[in-house]
Amino acid sequence: MSTLLSRKLSDAAEVRRIEMVFQRLPSGSIAAMIGILLCFLILFGTIELEVLKLWVAYMLTVVAVRMWVWHMFGKADRQSTRIHHWEWVFAGGAFLASLGWSALFGPLFPPATSHDAQMFAVLAVVVIAFTGAVFLAESHVAFWLFTVPILIPPFVYYAFGAGHAAPWALAAAAGGIAVLILVQRTLYSSVTDNLQRSTEAESLLEEQQAIFESSPLGIAVIDDKHVVKCNARLGDMLGRRIQELTTASLHAHFVSAEEAHQFLADRTSAFDRGHLAQGMYRLHRADGSEFWAEFSGRKMAGGSSRSVWMIADVTLRVANEQRAQPRDQATIRR
Repeated sequence: MSTLLSRKLSDAAEVRRIEMVFQRLPSGSIAAMIGILLCFLILFGTIELEVLKLWVAYMLTVVAVRMWVWHMFGKADRQSTRIHHWEWVFAGGAFLASLGWSALFGPLFPPATSHDAQMFAVLAVVVIAFTGAVFLAESHVAFWLFTVPILIPPFVYYAFGAGHAAPWALAAAAGGIAVLILVQRTLYSSVTDNLQRSTEAESLLEEQQAIFESSPLGIAVIDDKHVVKCNARLGDMLGRRIQELTTASLHAHFVSAEEAHQFLADRTSAFDRGHLAQGMYRLHRADGSEFWAEFSGRKMAGGSSRSVWMIADVTLRVANEQRAQPRDQATIRR
């Protein structure tokens, strides 16, 4: 029911959506306490003090309970199978708060002689309803359980009670309610779209990071002549820490400056033609030993100067090929 009239989100996005609902709760509670204080000051002396004191006690209790729920949610195991239970708990707290605010057109509604206080009650209901649409935008069930109890009493009062509002005023009120719903729907759609995209992007990034770290090949992101990022496998191949690789020039890892310049020339030639750059070059480890490395890289899209490279230790393959060449030549001579 919480996803009524809304798109289906992935499990991870649903968890994040409900987390956002709870993240707004402290701000909403502060706004609620400010509203409670204002109502007490404005309505003091216009209605019975005992009624006002009971209302304040009720509202502060609801705020305290909701903050306790927020605290418990912070320590909860947020599994996708149970997360909607927490949304209903949150919505229940919103409903209890809305019952208190609806009292502005019930026991707390000022008498006819207090016109300023009545105008304050009307304005307070409008502000509270709009604030609810903003703070509860990520949850349909919480939005409806909060706004409906607040808006029904004033509508009934002016439509059928002593208010006797003109038809155009009721039409305007209905239009305002429609706008309120539209605002909530728009905010909900924007939030969920962003959540879905960001969750998918983070999931893809985690997958790429897992591949990056577990690859049997060395992987490096190179910007001009510097290694910007690399995986642990490349560090193992060169016998160096990742921090050392990202602070030294790329030339420092080649056996000779000529081979380093050859790598740069091959790279530029391939990238200028839009091709994959490939080649084998000699590198040296931190202990001074040399090995043959096969490079395969592609320039990153978007006009970036960076490129991504896969680097493999092919020393054994090169040695086998070199041993095979004399045998092949001897066979040809025979």
